[in-house]
Amino acid sequence: MLTQLQRLSVEVDGRYATPEELDFLRSYLETFKYRVSAYQKIKKNESVIIDQIQDKLLQQNPEIFIQGSVDFTSKWRLDTIRVLRYSALALLIDDPDYLRERLLVWFATILQAFKVQNLTQLTYQGMSDVIESYLTPEENDLFLPLIKLDLAILCKKRFS
Repeated sequence: MLTQLQRLSVEVDGRYATPEELDFLRSYLETFKYRVSAYQKIKKNESVIIDQIQDKLLQQNPEIFIQGSVDFTSKWRLDTIRVLRYSALALLIDDPDYLRERLLVWFATILQAFKVQNLTQLTYQGMSDVIESYLTPEENDLFLPLIKLDLAILCKKRFS
């Protein structure tokens, strides 16, 4: 939304916007109540959601957060909460570009350096499953594409 508003302000400089140029506002207003509701549910249930994702991962592999002699559980939790919060904000303001540019591109580089693509993939696949049970179908239609964006960017393999 913010990105679209910025773009609109540049494109219509000195003139009135056309109805087509205002379509994104109409769409945003039609989905606003679902965005706010989903945002509030995610905020309210954040720790339970993270716990459920963690439990799901540990069921798949009890050693999933261990690399060598280091336990990355607390780091994983902080990182997963950060992505969930940015994703929820992107949902609220309807701005996936904000999510991509402010967090995901940078964070993907960090995750690649630590070679945790497998854990990352399992995390965001699990997040989709867990989140789905907290949101209505309308809210899921708005939020799950952002989790797919998280997954796509954070797990993208780079070749030299």
